[in-house]
Amino acid sequence: MKRALLIALLITPAVTGCGKLQGTSGPASALASFDVTASGSPPANADLNVALVWGEQWLVEPLCIPGFPIDSRDDANAVMAVLAAGCRDPFGFVPKLVAASEPIAVGQPATIQLFTLPSADVMVGDLTARVAYGSFVLYDDRNHDGTLNLAVPNRPNDMRGDGEGSGSGDNTHTPDVVVGSSFVTMLYDPMGAIQDTRVAYREGAFITSGFYPRAGCGDPPKGFSFDTASGFTAQAAYSATLMGMVPQEQDLSKCVQRDPSTGPVDVTLQTNSRALQETACTERSTDSSVRYREPDATAPDLTNRTFACVHYPSFGDPSDVVELVISGATDDSCIGLTHFILKGCREGPNCASPDWDHSLAPPNWWPC
Repeated sequence: MKRALLIALLITPAVTGCGKLQGTSGPASALASFDVTASGSPPANADLNVALVWGEQWLVEPLCIPGFPIDSRDDANAVMAVLAAGCRDPFGFVPKLVAASEPIAVGQPATIQLFTLPSADVMVGDLTARVAYGSFVLYDDRNHDGTLNLAVPNRPNDMRGDGEGSGSGDNTHTPDVVVGSSFVTMLYDPMGAIQDTRVAYREGAFITSGFYPRAGCGDPPKGFSFDTASGFTAQAAYSATLMGMVPQEQDLSKCVQRDPSTGPVDVTLQTNSRALQETACTERSTDSSVRYREPDATAPDLTNRTFACVHYPSFGDPSDVVELVISGATDDSCIGLTHFILKGCREGPNCASPDWDHSLAPPNWWPC
């Protein structure tokens, strides 16, 4: 299976600075204003807020690609269990940056104002054609700090402080509970319960790519807009992948591009679910690469975690390398997978000069 669908068009974004005007008196004027309404029943005693969250360009790791074949030498039940516990929706919205947040009450519009344009790290493209997409996220502000706290997966054991372990300075827990989102996933929901209404910011031309595509819908207009799509089916995603294309939207009648001044975006309150909570879960790695770990003499803490022994995923000849794949804990804010191999380096088992080799003398706890 090709990975084209889940590999975004990697166009290096130009680094530009956008901020408030300097040398002017009085408060700065908002660059954009968005009205949001909430419908439904909020949780009891909820401190309900809405945040505008810009999405990031994130690519799923090979094991989590839907339909990726399980090696016949592996325990299929164990593999399916660890993937179910550790793989997020490959078509879902992945947050990068909380731009603004405001209190909101059911039935009463809340206004979010932006005083800065989306930064280069949330835009895909170059100065001639780039776009950013965001979601309006409803959340119960449990710590009452007035902002949505994003978290990253909590991986067992620390990883040398290089940005991939639990002790790298990123929060692995968020106290906030997501109860609604205008953009949850790109997958089509025939019942219409899952929304795909996003705020877009476009500069220059528009180029369709794998960055949250909505192929078949009209291009987002320049500047800020609200853009709605129906989503596509998993089968459409698989078929498009094989052809090196992005999937077409299932129901083109749902395509909408409109100016924010034409009315608010309504976000429906829902029961908190893993899919919703993932809209508060960001990712450290955006290039689909897996960071492998060396198995120490001390076993990783497997409390409330699921694990499996999995042959290294290969898009060519089957590999004889077996890795230990461990899910996050059941009480983590965000899900994720951690990978251990007996011989290799951070990039995997095929590095020319392995950084470690325990293949002849695995640790006593090694289960594979």
